[in-house]
Amino acid sequence: MAGMKCSRGARICMLLLPALLAGCTGPDAHVVEVTLAEASAANPTVAVDDRTGIAYAAWIETAEDGSNVYLARIDSGGRTPPVRVNDIAGDAAPHDQAPPQVATGPDGSVYVVWQNNTIVEGRHFPASNLRFARSSNGGRSFEPAMFVNDDALGPPSSHTFHDVAVAGDGTIHVSWIDGRARTRAEAEAGGTGMHDGDESMPGSEIRVASSHDGGRTFSTGVVVHRNACPCCRTSLAVSGDTAVAVAFRSAEANIRDMLVVRSTDGGKTFGQPVRVHADAWVIDGCPHAGGSLAYDTQGRLHIAWYTGAEERQGLWHAVAPGGGTFGEPTAIQAGGWVPVSQVKLTPARDGSVWVAWDDRRGEESLIRVAMWTPQGMADPVVVGRGRSPAVAAGENVIVSWQQDQAVLAGLLSPP
Repeated sequence: MAGMKCSRGARICMLLLPALLAGCTGPDAHVVEVTLAEASAANPTVAVDDRTGIAYAAWIETAEDGSNVYLARIDSGGRTPPVRVNDIAGDAAPHDQAPPQVATGPDGSVYVVWQNNTIVEGRHFPASNLRFARSSNGGRSFEPAMFVNDDALGPPSSHTFHDVAVAGDGTIHVSWIDGRARTRAEAEAGGTGMHDGDESMPGSEIRVASSHDGGRTFSTGVVVHRNACPCCRTSLAVSGDTAVAVAFRSAEANIRDMLVVRSTDGGKTFGQPVRVHADAWVIDGCPHAGGSLAYDTQGRLHIAWYTGAEERQGLWHAVAPGGGTFGEPTAIQAGGWVPVSQVKLTPARDGSVWVAWDDRRGEESLIRVAMWTPQGMADPVVVGRGRSPAVAAGENVIVSWQQDQAVLAGLLSPP
């Protein structure tokens, strides 16, 4: 590492890293590290406005009176003062696999989707709904929140482990794991949450809802798969106006392999799920580690994921040229013991794809970043200490992560 320069109070640090980070030709690349929140914070995610290069970060802060979603703009000078996204105080809930997801539209609008929680007597886990808010002034303020799931006023159920992506024509797509079918069946059987392990009960559904009017309304969610793993986040990717892909884990016979379903008509209908690779990871429990999808600018569909399968334990990456069949996976981090890890992908303008993950093999969990090109994966570099990274790319690349009770972001750019 060539050097480090920090401002007073260590609020912002400039790190000098190897040039491979941005594919630049100079001796170093820069990372501006920004503290988003210093205490009682969790679950940051990031997005970049393709028109302006402005980066946004969203996260959760929790106090005695509840949890709230906050958003800030980030540039080389640091971050703007955070604004609260949810108009109803306390209308949010933290979860590592269900962070507040932020995205931008082609007109510069900023969108945030998050979950809230409702305690239901006799149920093991709280019920949840998905909330959505829009900013039309660059994240300086947000309109009143609305529900994404169409059954929000019905019997309390689970709607969580969500993602959001915006198509080229501005259509907003939201994916999530939906528990309403099981809730309905349990109610008919005379209980709430008392039938865990009962294979006669419906499994978790993967749903996708879309908004064609900038987030003013959402369609009824389309069920794209039934009996999915109930505890690993979904991932959405879009290409152009019509290609939509969703990744999630299977649950059949407790085999937790990654599945992908695709739509070619803008999310109206989806094909049959495709198994990315036959890892055959069998676990009677919750991995709490979803995959990550990204279409690059050449239309290739990328996926990264964790598996705990014997002799394949680790993080892997596979590519489907033209959005078709996935090729043989290549290792991001594998060999020996690799604990359950989180990984995220994002496409860059030049056709490359950035990968961020938490390396949990040592005493300290490290945030690593690498860049993929058709020639292969570059050697990774460490950008911070912590867990649960997110990444987005535009003119610069931004990475966010959680470090103890703080959330941070790193803005990467060539020298």
